[in-house]
Amino acid sequence: MRRLLKRLRYLLARQSGLRLEPRTSDPGSSSRNDRTGVSRIYVPSANGGALRQGEILTGVVQAVVGLGTRLADVSELRVNLKAHPYAVVVTQDCDLDWDFKTRQETPDEPESSSPKTVPNILLCEVDTAERLRKDFNTKTWNQVKTNKNERYHFLQKIGPEEDLHAQGLPELAVDFKRYFTLPTGELYYRIQSGEARRRCRLGTPYVEHFAQRFHFFQSRIALPAEHESEPSG
Repeated sequence: MRRLLKRLRYLLARQSGLRLEPRTSDPGSSSRNDRTGVSRIYVPSANGGALRQGEILTGVVQAVVGLGTRLADVSELRVNLKAHPYAVVVTQDCDLDWDFKTRQETPDEPESSSPKTVPNILLCEVDTAERLRKDFNTKTWNQVKTNKNERYHFLQKIGPEEDLHAQGLPELAVDFKRYFTLPTGELYYRIQSGEARRRCRLGTPYVEHFAQRFHFFQSRIALPAEHESEPSG
């Protein structure tokens, strides 16, 4: 009801030629455009605080222990670094919030001591749409860019005003089949050191749409045979 009244107030003021003063709150705190009442696809990331589901990061690096390495012998330990130019957070907001608050309240305690912490954050690999487009024919790409392909989630380009660093990002595509985790403390450290950067996050209802499609893809059921319909007549 409050949103409806606000919308009516705006329309009446517009018809009468009055100018409504913009809100002075943080533009990144809400995913709704107060002037039009239309939800925004992207909201600039917060410069601090807990990570958010649907948040796009750049410059993420994943450390992978090399195959054939004996963990018992540190001298033989080989670590390969895998760069992720773009990545998106999949872990749910409630878990991220509890984890962050717990880490702030008990910074000297090991994270395993509290059931509220999240040891690892789940992310998906993200590619530029321009590069991914080369892997598909026109029919398949049309399905990808309209989010009709169950494996990929297309994201329109991010404008400078939607990016925490005011640079903008190109069209992207999330690959639901290529997901990975990073230790939570390590990811926050990489962000604080400037190695990884928070850029923007999906607003409502776009983040819910993204999460629903990711979990649908992970919950697919492979059938030994499809149902068959008898010939008519």
